Amino acid sequence: MTSLKIKKRPFIIAEIGNNHEGSFRLAKKLILKAADAGVDAVKFQTFVTEDFINTDNLERYKRYKKFQLSKNEFKKLYKITKKKKLKFISTPLDLKSADFLGPLVDFFKISSGDNNFYQLIDKVLSFRKPTIISTGFLNLLEIKRLVKFIKIKKFPLKKLSLLHCVSDYPVKKEEANLNSIKLLKDKFNLKIGYSDHTVGIDSALIASIMGAEIIEKHFTLDKNFSSFRDHQLSADPEEMKKLVEKIEEYNLMMGKYEKKISRGEKKNLQTSRRSIYAKKPILKNKYFLKTDLSILRPGKGYEPKQLKFLLNKRSKKNYKKNELI
Repeated sequence: MTSLKIKKRPFIIAEIGNNHEGSFRLAKKLILKAADAGVDAVKFQTFVTEDFINTDNLERYKRYKKFQLSKNEFKKLYKITKKKKLKFISTPLDLKSADFLGPLVDFFKISSGDNNFYQLIDKVLSFRKPTIISTGFLNLLEIKRLVKFIKIKKFPLKKLSLLHCVSDYPVKKEEANLNSIKLLKDKFNLKIGYSDHTVGIDSALIASIMGAEIIEKHFTLDKNFSSFRDHQLSADPEEMKKLVEKIEEYNLMMGKYEKKISRGEKKNLQTSRRSIYAKKPILKNKYFLKTDLSILRPGKGYEPKQLKFLLNKRSKKNYKKNELI
């Protein structure tokens, strides 16, 4: 299989999000652990809390205020990410953060919660950087409207990716609806991926087999780190490493869209195929009869389908029992 031109495996994103809980030290450690696991990119959320959450929603406001990293910290995280040769992605949750991230990120990400926030999407598109949009909370018609809006903005579609996503935390297995990946691939001539909110890595692995070109999985150091919900549905370093290894293994096994005899098959071909042999001694000039012939392994001569061409023809030589015709 390794001799085949295998398609590139899915692009794997470790979604750190807010699992650093406002600690720069933890954010840095998460990047390093993600790099060790073999992912292609890390992703954060960038926001000014006042421009993101109503202050009347006090408990939620306080939590995200605590999680908010400074611009300087994000710049440092970007440098750490690049040193580890990973792509740096962030989700802006307000217009100011989008402006800040414009010169910084390799990719933008629009969250499911903001895939109808067209003012923010318009701002992100203006930077003409690769942009990934999660499709949670949207039905097919709404996704078509979103893509139409993006086309009107003349954003290069080769830079646009859509992720199938179910925006529940965690997603029940029976609601993961991974066939939506195939639907999106059939309906849109775009790069299609999967943002996984299920517990465990099974859904992400299945998505990779179904043709998802991007796999995004939440990432944490410890599933029981705190009561913040994202930790429980995240992959820890061991799981993330296993996810990357399995996706690479599955991708290798998937091979190409073709049907050819493999190198391994070729070396087994002769011993596994059959040929026509003398079932008993056959004299020269005697007519070949069906009762004189056997179809046996190995396949060194006439194939079984050629038996009809031998019947009622004269033998050109004497054959011993079990001799290849």
